[in-house]
Amino acid sequence: MQRYRVDLSSLEPSKREEAFELLDGYSHFAECVISEGKLEAVIVNWDSSEDFESSPVFPKGCPCVLLPH
Repeated sequence: MQRYRVDLSSLEPSKREEAFELLDGYSHFAECVISEGKLEAVIVNWDSSEDFESSPVFPKGCPCVLLPH
């Protein structure tokens, strides 16, 4: 399983929660990264064989980093 950190700071605050809910629904597990009381990023545990960054649930335009195991 691969883990990604998706930076949601480029999205409007109202869209960040929507992005989290979508990622959480389609991944094995997702957790919020909160900074100064705001949702800033999501850690996604991706267990699908589909490529994460080209999947339809990936929030386009958001920076993403593959995390080491």
